[in-house]
Amino acid sequence: MGNTPENEKALRYIAQLDEARCSGRWQDIPELCRKIEKHAPHRRCLTLTARSEAQIHAHSSQRPSTAASTSSAGLSNIIPSLLSAIEEEDHAQDSFQATVCLGWLHYVLNEPGLAVARLPKDFALTASQMKNIGPLSGWTRVCIVKGAFLKGSSQDRTGLIDEAIETYRSVIPWLSSLTSISNESSLFKSWIERLLVRLCQLSDLSVKRGEPVDAEDALYAYRYWAKYWESTGKGVTGVDMAPHRRSAWKAYYDSLSEILRHNLPYHPENTTQNATTATEPEEKSIQPREKLQQRAELKRVEAVYESLLLKETHFPKASENNSEIEAWTDSVMNNWLYMCGPTWSDSDLGEGGKEAVGRGVLDILYRAATKTFHSTQVLRHLFTVHASLAEFDLAFKAYDSYVEIITRGKDRTEKSGEVDAGLDDDSTVLRTSAEAIRVLCRFGSRKEAAKAVEIGAQIEHWLEQIQNIRPSGPETGPVRSIETLVLPKALSIAYSAIGISQAHWAHHTYEADARRAIQSKAVQYLRKSVEPKFEDPHNIEALYALTLVLAEMRDVPGAIKVAKRALSSATKNDSTLSADGVLSNGLKTEYGRERKLIPMWHLLALLLTARSEYTAAEKACEAAFEQFGDPALLFGSEDDNASYRSEHLNELSGKNTQSSPQGIVDQMTSFEKTGILQIKMTQLALVEVVEGAGAAVDGCDELLALYARLFGDPTADQAQLQPPPTSVAPPKSAVGTIRNSIFRTRGSIRNSYPDKSTRDSSATTLRPPTAAGQPAAAPAIQVTDESGADHAKHHVHLPHLPRHRHEDEKSGVTRTPSKLKKRSANSLRRKADSEAGTASDVPGLPDAANGSAFRNSIGSRGRRSSNASSLRKSVDGHDRQLRSVAHNLPNSSEPPPVGHAKQPPKQDARLPVPFPGADYIPPSPRFSKLQSRRHRVTLLVDIWIFISDLYLKADMLEDSKGAVNEAFKLVESFEAEVAQEGSSSKAFADRGWGGGKSVEELWADSFAARGQLLLAQSLKHEARSEFERAVMHYPDHPQAIVGLSNILLDIYCQAVPLEPTQVSEELAISSSPSTSPATETTPSTQQQRLSSHTPSAENQISPPELNRLAARDRAFGLLSTLTKLGTGWDYSEAWYTLARAYEESNQLDKTKEVLWWCVELEDTHPVRSWKNVTLGGLVL
Repeated sequence: MGNTPENEKALRYIAQLDEARCSGRWQDIPELCRKIEKHAPHRRCLTLTARSEAQIHAHSSQRPSTAASTSSAGLSNIIPSLLSAIEEEDHAQDSFQATVCLGWLHYVLNEPGLAVARLPKDFALTASQMKNIGPLSGWTRVCIVKGAFLKGSSQDRTGLIDEAIETYRSVIPWLSSLTSISNESSLFKSWIERLLVRLCQLSDLSVKRGEPVDAEDALYAYRYWAKYWESTGKGVTGVDMAPHRRSAWKAYYDSLSEILRHNLPYHPENTTQNATTATEPEEKSIQPREKLQQRAELKRVEAVYESLLLKETHFPKASENNSEIEAWTDSVMNNWLYMCGPTWSDSDLGEGGKEAVGRGVLDILYRAATKTFHSTQVLRHLFTVHASLAEFDLAFKAYDSYVEIITRGKDRTEKSGEVDAGLDDDSTVLRTSAEAIRVLCRFGSRKEAAKAVEIGAQIEHWLEQIQNIRPSGPETGPVRSIETLVLPKALSIAYSAIGISQAHWAHHTYEADARRAIQSKAVQYLRKSVEPKFEDPHNIEALYALTLVLAEMRDVPGAIKVAKRALSSATKNDSTLSADGVLSNGLKTEYGRERKLIPMWHLLALLLTARSEYTAAEKACEAAFEQFGDPALLFGSEDDNASYRSEHLNELSGKNTQSSPQGIVDQMTSFEKTGILQIKMTQLALVEVVEGAGAAVDGCDELLALYARLFGDPTADQAQLQPPPTSVAPPKSAVGTIRNSIFRTRGSIRNSYPDKSTRDSSATTLRPPTAAGQPAAAPAIQVTDESGADHAKHHVHLPHLPRHRHEDEKSGVTRTPSKLKKRSANSLRRKADSEAGTASDVPGLPDAANGSAFRNSIGSRGRRSSNASSLRKSVDGHDRQLRSVAHNLPNSSEPPPVGHAKQPPKQDARLPVPFPGADYIPPSPRFSKLQSRRHRVTLLVDIWIFISDLYLKADMLEDSKGAVNEAFKLVESFEAEVAQEGSSSKAFADRGWGGGKSVEELWADSFAARGQLLLAQSLKHEARSEFERAVMHYPDHPQAIVGLSNILLDIYCQAVPLEPTQVSEELAISSSPSTSPATETTPSTQQQRLSSHTPSAENQISPPELNRLAARDRAFGLLSTLTKLGTGWDYSEAWYTLARAYEESNQLDKTKEVLWWCVELEDTHPVRSWKNVTLGGLVL
């Protein structure tokens, strides 16, 4: 049959038929076909195909019950006529439409094999050939997509999944060549949507099939689906396709998640060629860009799927669960775990970094909670993410709700025997509760320790319930073993958590008689957790906690045995569960096991010192770092100092401080870095024992250099948080930063700068004479929360005392640096040639502070950087007036001016903490800047006090005095920072979450150290004054109580006069530090202060004998209380002083008993306290 040209009417009717078919107006088909047959009889194939399609559509739209066999038989009769029409037709598009109609017919008749055989092999090639002949009609374009879907679906039905995927994918290039899909007909969009949805479902990388789908091909299909979604206004078909569209987006999201979790190759859209042709220098910059695009694509798909899910999901009934919502939250949490893991950095995630990811996950979880009814899954995830963002109050609100629902469900199950399928399984509940205990014990104080014990008791109750529950029904067998009902490793985690909670509570309980029983119970559970039957006998966290508890119980041989077990090769890659066991998924941190073993090596070293094996202890300390191999691997290479150089030097050298870490220490959490510093301090303590204090002080520079390498310059943070130094008080609007925490209550902002200036000795020397006599205005104290002023201790800490009120009256006393001139070049204090008088608020750190200073052994102390100590001028300087040098600096280096829009600086992004895997070290929760600063200041104050003690033992009093002064300046500056956040007494007495000490405790540490210095100078009355101030700040301070009690007992024995003599007063003034305003008062004020501290009813007029008795009784009361507390129950110095108090009271039996206890303590006493092993206590 030749190609006969159609007349105008025929063309018009053919166009109308094409438009009717594309619009789905099947009722118009018969009339249009009649007219075409009249005006164009040679187009018989066209009209036959159209009539057949209308008949097939009518058959498909019938109800299944009405689709009788006669109707199917009628459809079968169409097949011969269609086949003959296809053979006779020479019009390409009519023949193609008839072929697709024939395939549709077989598809409807459930003959997928015949449908595959009838339809073209390559739809893209067929479309190209027809396009070369002439423009494609609307219905031909519909048939191309429709035929591809029918063939792919038929292959899908017959199990040919790979062939179906290829068929679906074959038309995407042709679809991409179309100008605009939005202008196509509704049926075209309907068929293409069906095709793309099914292609997305089959391309899901998370579904395991025979032949894996290539990630790049899958993303190609998904991205076209996303383009179609945007171009068509988010879908065009009816409600019946809504679940399928949602499933396509879920497959898209799951595939992106699979690429993320398994680190599959990711090719950003339209950047494949660029990535493959990039040169090697550009490779490092390409990867971050790819991760940014990967995160952006995942976030975009996440938003679309979530909106569809929430829109199309209804709130469930009380007896139902929204499983799709809960599965969605699980998927989001898994992605959060990986993106906030060790392989992704903040720069890879764009603005906000990992904290922004955590905040986004929180929003998703709260929206998901609106579509669930008492979902334990959602509550568990809320607890996890809130804890990772350091929002512990909100985290435990979620956990309390979680426990309430779980408890009610278990009570119902215990009565009925029917398990509630909507609740978390027993293993997950135990793991979640164990994680709650770990968070409380690691970051909390006494109140949190008590809550951890409650959770431990709840776990014990649950274990009893699980064992007693029997299945409902007539056949009720015997009670089964708990090991058969719960995963063994979950039981191991639960027992370990109970043991940790008990051991941690032993540090805080006031019941001294019960402490031993509590520790024994902790040991029992910790030993049980590592039994082989629980499949985790080499869990490092449990073994570490067990070792530490045994050490505290003075079972040194048993502790060493457990420590060696943890350090053996058996613990390497033994466990696949995380410490909490909630999520593992193969996440690992590079050198994760070695990093976990650093505290264990330190603990072993202390255990060896308890047995006086100092050489072995030194080797254990070195082994903590030798396990990493090359020192450059741990600390970075010698040249990679950009992380702690100034930004100016980094810019000059072309180094970027935001580049990838140079050493493993750059990936460590602050708790881990603290552990490294503690090992270094133990090494110096060992040198002191073996070689003497004179040799140990030579390593102080290395200790400070190591701090600089790990935490950077402390002055940088101080400059950001403190107001600029000026004689004018800054306005309140310029003071302090507001922490990004939704549960923080804003207290009054105290203008603390004038009070600070009155305490600063340099400020008094800089003050002009006309202002010298002006009294300092006392800061206004506003109590915002008296009910919870301090729950960490049984004492009610006093509000801020006027401890520095007398400092205005002191005169500047110059220091004599003669001793410093005689020191070796490696001494901590050196006099600088040109800048000897310059002082800074926080001690400067060595310019050459890098890992090499620490990596050198203690024996190579002589090799130092020549300027290693030159920046610590605040101790060397004898002219305090040069502090005003800050006003002579260039404007570019000054802090922001008062009232500047950028003052105070904005806060950094926070880092959430994920659930760790077996070899995974989770990052610590990103605390507020003030809380992070608290941790660093606490650590640095401890270092300065440690250094001061070394100098004191080496009889280097001037150097010891300078170290104490540095500690005072740190505390004073930090107090001003805390005052910017809130000036209530609670703000100064509360240490908050996450380690570090309160301002009051830091003051107590500093005053106690100064008291020890004065004792070494035989200035006991002046030392008593400092110890009194320490106790007023922190009533439970062990060193201050012991020092004060010894002086009080000396007063009782009349070894020290009740009141200081004139000679001692003059000696105190002449030898007091120039930067120590607390000890510099006139004789009249000092006499008045000592009289006011005399513990008598009528102060100055009381009889001397009564004062002496009162001194003895007060010492006894302080020591009796201290030895019952967790801070002093194993403090041998306190017990020895208590024995002296008993002896002075003629209680000889008590004296002997206490002295024998001192002998036991000293027999197992390490060179440093067990508490110095790690900041997390019993939790790694």
